[in-house]
Amino acid sequence: MIEILNIVLLVLILASAVAAVTVPDLVSAAFVLGAFSFFCAILWALLGAADVSFTEAVVGAGVSTLFFFLALAQTQASAKNPSFSYRPLLAAFLCAAGAGLFCLMSAGLPMFGDPNSPPNSYLSGDYLRNTLKQTLTPNAVTAIIVDYRAFDTLIETAVIFSAAVACLLIMRMNHDKTA
Repeated sequence: MIEILNIVLLVLILASAVAAVTVPDLVSAAFVLGAFSFFCAILWALLGAADVSFTEAVVGAGVSTLFFFLALAQTQASAKNPSFSYRPLLAAFLCAAGAGLFCLMSAGLPMFGDPNSPPNSYLSGDYLRNTLKQTLTPNAVTAIIVDYRAFDTLIETAVIFSAAVACLLIMRMNHDKTA
């Protein structure tokens, strides 16, 4: 069941990536890019990367989409008669090439959940055995996120905070202009 869901999400991600570069108006492109990030966030959650999923949902699907719509609200330009462009074809080719390269490179990875893979046979046991002794934190997940990966978590938090402050500043600038 999970494999079918992963395939459906992969198809939705690819379809939204192609749609984002082929739709004729910018509002639709911004909406489709938000959907792309949302589908990626779901896929990351299914793959067990909760922190990446959370960051993708907040920054990719939330803040970036808001930035796109705020930027579009500030512009007056629109394309009345779009002419043929090679860019959507080039983008589709690059997406297909990237997907092929990703599949080729991921063929050498261990199967998902393989108990004999290095993270499962060495790293997980080491964390569970030594977490309390090294970090004085009884919860292994908290120790990994806060102690072992502290700088990564700090940078993710700083990105989310910076995006929120930038959104507030842009909205305040827009409010000051209309007042």
